[in-house]
Amino acid sequence: MSVPRRYERIEIELPCRLYIPGEGGLRFEAFCTSENLGLGGLFVTSSFLLRAGLELYVELALPDGPLAIRSRIAHVVPHGDRAHPTGMGIEFLDVDAHGRETLLRYFTPSRYAAFYDLFVAEFPHLRSEVPLRDVSLVLNLWEEWKIRSEGGPLSTASGAPPPPALGGGDPEQPRGTRARR
Repeated sequence: MSVPRRYERIEIELPCRLYIPGEGGLRFEAFCTSENLGLGGLFVTSSFLLRAGLELYVELALPDGPLAIRSRIAHVVPHGDRAHPTGMGIEFLDVDAHGRETLLRYFTPSRYAAFYDLFVAEFPHLRSEVPLRDVSLVLNLWEEWKIRSEGGPLSTASGAPPPPALGGGDPEQPRGTRARR
């Protein structure tokens, strides 16, 4: 039985740089391409694999400039897996305020784009005043507000939330959540 994803993903190919800083330079640097992106992480296809749990930085090549995020390798899909491409699932660990806003503006599921097309068809004069990236920001914040009001974590809060429990609930609630009544 697989655990459902905590965050929605969009399929997108973005150039990515993975790196680990070291004294006086880089300890490690490699380049790969994302297969999908979510507000909590991404999956990169690659011919090389790093060990699960390794902390590193992912630099996403976004249209407005690169965005570096402290991350960790969450899982690895090994060579020879016939069901999935070889690569690594990478979880974002620490997203600062600028990075959070950038991700919320850039993360645009197809349903947001469809909504935007209907919006500007009805109000064409607003196309230049309200670009799709601003609509994505507002809709993503709306989704987070709904999750938070239900007691869930912010999807891009600093420090990725722990995976959901598979068994019974723990009486101690994680920080930033509240019990439902």
